[in-house]
Amino acid sequence: MLSGKKIVLRAVERDDLKFIHAWQNDEEIMRLARSLPDHTTSMVALEADYEKILKGEEPRRKEYIIEEREGRTPLGWATLTIQGWPREGIGRSGEVGLALGERNRWRKGYGAEAVGLLLKVAFEQLNLHRVSWWTFAENAASLGLARKMGFKEECRVRDSVFFDNRYHDSVGLGLLRDEYQATSPDPVR
Repeated sequence: MLSGKKIVLRAVERDDLKFIHAWQNDEEIMRLARSLPDHTTSMVALEADYEKILKGEEPRRKEYIIEEREGRTPLGWATLTIQGWPREGIGRSGEVGLALGERNRWRKGYGAEAVGLLLKVAFEQLNLHRVSWWTFAENAASLGLARKMGFKEECRVRDSVFFDNRYHDSVGLGLLRDEYQATSPDPVR
């Protein structure tokens, strides 16, 4: 478990799948989380996707429940996906993602704290060299949070996602270890 001031990130448990299922079948949340508002998933498909994670058989995919510290209320989910395990210290990278499924907790600092905890794991525990963040160009909240946490825009992939009957650009942002260390973006440090 990773503890912050307002939240904890903890391992996903089988009982959490009901929350994840509801969030991943919410059009607005999935538009923001994955640029896929029409994304729907059955409980059976979700269970199959999470089975290896629940058993600890996916070491490259760290999945967490974002839980409010007081009351232990699940608020959303966060991920840290490690891209490969090359030789120690060479080319090690990861990608972060998160979604707050409880709308009444949006814009209250929970996302920043969750990202800070993910970055702490990525850079201080896993010794990653870089972390990336992807979103679609119109997701101002995601872009603002990424920039607040020190991420820099690295690329724009034109017309790469399709929803709402039109194409949208994807934006790739990155944060290097030395940038993280220099700015200390983790709000729980």
